[in-house]
Amino acid sequence: MRSLFSQPRQALNDFNSIEAERRRIQYHLIFLIGAFFLAAFAMASYINLRYEVAYFLSGSLLAAIGINLFVLKTENHKIAAWLYSTVMLVQVVYLIISGGVEATGPLWTYPIVVIIISLLGHLHGYFLSLFVIALLSVLLGFGDDYGLTPQYSETFKIRFIATLFALSWLVWSLEYSRAKAAALLNGLNKQILDISRRDQLTGLLNRRGLEENFNSEVNRSLRVNQSFSLALVDIDDFKAMNDRYGHLLGDEILKQIANLVQSQIRNIDTLARWGGEEFAILLDKSSLADAVYIADKIRKAIQDLDREQSLISERITISIGVAEYQPGQSMLELFDAADNALYLAKRCGKNCVRTTEDVARENGRPDLSLV
Repeated sequence: MRSLFSQPRQALNDFNSIEAERRRIQYHLIFLIGAFFLAAFAMASYINLRYEVAYFLSGSLLAAIGINLFVLKTENHKIAAWLYSTVMLVQVVYLIISGGVEATGPLWTYPIVVIIISLLGHLHGYFLSLFVIALLSVLLGFGDDYGLTPQYSETFKIRFIATLFALSWLVWSLEYSRAKAAALLNGLNKQILDISRRDQLTGLLNRRGLEENFNSEVNRSLRVNQSFSLALVDIDDFKAMNDRYGHLLGDEILKQIANLVQSQIRNIDTLARWGGEEFAILLDKSSLADAVYIADKIRKAIQDLDREQSLISERITISIGVAEYQPGQSMLELFDAADNALYLAKRCGKNCVRTTEDVARENGRPDLSLV
């Protein structure tokens, strides 16, 4: 349960969370302002012995308090918006029929229409406001003939409906333009986030993007009780290629290798550029043995790259280190395990795949990552 001035439970790191926070503040501010006026006028009505109005306003205040408590408990602002609007619709009908104090009750329809459109948005809010205007037109047009409403003048009726319609149209235009601007900002925000998660050269995910996918993969693994694996890929002797052919051609080699690796993995796997000439692959639903099979397929595909397709005359090879995720492992711990396996692959002559089990055997001790 949160108050108006409490801090958000999580960082406002995307547009949707910011919009949700804006709506939370909006609902509570509307409640506070509305509760103030309802309480003030209910008290004034009691003092002036207008008990019917006082009872109605007090009931409206209790309803608003109940809705606000519902929002504080559930944070379901969508349902709360409709509940608030329903209460205000009842208020409008009562004020038109009763006339309020000296037939000034209809004037409170103006702020109510503004609130309805603000709460429900430019689409639902505007249609509900049109329904309110149509209902009021019927009541004002025929109500006095049947004794339902006070005797409002014809001039008042026409001007009231016209100004109410003009106000609703104006508020709709403001809410519509706000919603369109919000949609544009949301699109730009998504583009910025995507750029921040992508490697500029290869178009693959970068470390940040991979970390987000890793967290999702861990949650999925815990939920379905199925592990996954990580493969670290390093292009053999890439520094020598860069020195011999230049950085521009080196960049083209990186892009070619990235595309080739991407073509060898499944749609459920995640490929990222880890840094320099190193790539990382999150292999979904893969045991260590499954990951080794996929990794060796990648290694062979690059080793067997056609000379006509290759950007340089000598053969390009890669070394791969593979580790299987163990419950409780952090991302750094899993990458450290895979990095040790990659280092072993380099020491074993390159152009090969090594795993955490190989590292454990090399060191003459059990593979603790599998415990």
